[in-house]
Amino acid sequence: MPAPAPSAFSRAFTLVMAAISIPMAIVMPLWITAGRVLFGVEGKLVPIFALTAGPVLAVLMLTAAVKITVHAKARRPFGAPLKTSLLLLGNYLLAAAFGFFVPDFGTPGSGSVFSGLAGEDVLGYSAALANPFGIATLFISVVVLVRAFRDAAAARQDQASAPVLTVP
Repeated sequence: MPAPAPSAFSRAFTLVMAAISIPMAIVMPLWITAGRVLFGVEGKLVPIFALTAGPVLAVLMLTAAVKITVHAKARRPFGAPLKTSLLLLGNYLLAAAFGFFVPDFGTPGSGSVFSGLAGEDVLGYSAALANPFGIATLFISVVVLVRAFRDAAAARQDQASAPVLTVP
């Protein structure tokens, strides 16, 4: 029995997730590294993240995004597989939360975006929430990368096993 046709919402969602994967692979590591500066919160963590977490996440996310986009281009209609699209969305939400809660230190204007908006009293909450969001972001980034390579391999295998019709 063939799989049911995806809904219009599902097709639109997978198209959008594939289309934004490369820009988001650049934006999210930048947000995590220096997003606090946009809210007037700065400290010594920006250059540290610029040399560590930012490049690591950028490489993971960009590699997956390029693989997803190339695979999505080969699909009809254009789009990433639904499970991969859901993982991408989860990855973006986790990265956004990590960038929102990660506290900075070392200067009078240090803190997090959260503490910059809600006041210095919530800085402890920011620190407590940033670690799990950071670990989850890194973990899901790796999962998305693995999924991107598996999706591409499965598509190649499906193409190789497809029957070839000969024209008389």
